[in-house]
Amino acid sequence: MRRKLLVLSFASLVLLGSTVSAQEEKPKTEIGGVIYADYFNNLTKDAAPANISCFELTRLYLTSTRTLSEKTKMKATLEGNQPVNQLFIKNAYIEFNDACCNSNIRAGVIPMPWIGYEEGIWKNRFIAKTFTDINAILNAADIGIGFAGKLANKSVDYDLALSNGEGYKTAEVSSDKDLAARVSYEVINGVKLHAFENIGKETVFGLDRNRTIAGLSFEQSKLSAMAYYLAAKDAAVNKSGFSLFGSYSILSNLALIARIDSCDPNTDAANDSYNRIIAGVSSTISEGVQLGLSAQLMTFENTALNNQTYIYTSLEVKY
Repeated sequence: MRRKLLVLSFASLVLLGSTVSAQEEKPKTEIGGVIYADYFNNLTKDAAPANISCFELTRLYLTSTRTLSEKTKMKATLEGNQPVNQLFIKNAYIEFNDACCNSNIRAGVIPMPWIGYEEGIWKNRFIAKTFTDINAILNAADIGIGFAGKLANKSVDYDLALSNGEGYKTAEVSSDKDLAARVSYEVINGVKLHAFENIGKETVFGLDRNRTIAGLSFEQSKLSAMAYYLAAKDAAVNKSGFSLFGSYSILSNLALIARIDSCDPNTDAANDSYNRIIAGVSSTISEGVQLGLSAQLMTFENTALNNQTYIYTSLEVKY
């Protein structure tokens, strides 16, 4: 029933946004989306599940964007995945451009400041989620209000959000709110320094939920790369990790990609850290269609756990 209500609500928004008076010259509602799919082989030996291959539809996004005025728009995105056919409202917000102090203001189910920004540098979300996303350290979206803009001749850009803190898939459980902020400074052309802070509380007991990120990125026509360090605290548990990745275009439609992630989920515990290594290629097949081939290796500090090796053929289709 909940899934049907989500679909009906989204359909109503689309139909409402599409109803334009013939006498008015307003932009029509734009409908689009993205599909992520892959085929993987698990080459891990002496571990279950081993020697398994599988077709997957990992994500389907359906987005409706409606321009209400020159500086105001609405956006709604539904997210679905397999194999359990879960359906979520990923985004549903109104945005006011240049509303206050050169800031754009968003209210509703809004994108959070870090993950989407990192995905823009990584450029290969269809091959793998970012480090902070795949390890469930940060939320990609949440319910709240956000402010984003640029300063100092556009060399500094910022994104602030005040949100529930539980993420877009989980209900709020207390009166506490999370404050997240990202600031990026372009030192020289293509080189940026990044700082991110999330301060919040989790559960009704008001336990700490804090994250700090410091990073450096480089983006030019053929090369993009990023490195950052993360420190996090959930209640009394301290976490740390880093991500280093890059892509280099050897042809106009073909790029080499590489990434190394390292995560320690409890810095006070022994033998619990793990690493993820990704290496491969991504290719633009046609407009809106990308294909990727990658080898992904998981290694564990705990020698009782078997290292895992996967081969992925990944597909992204924008429509």
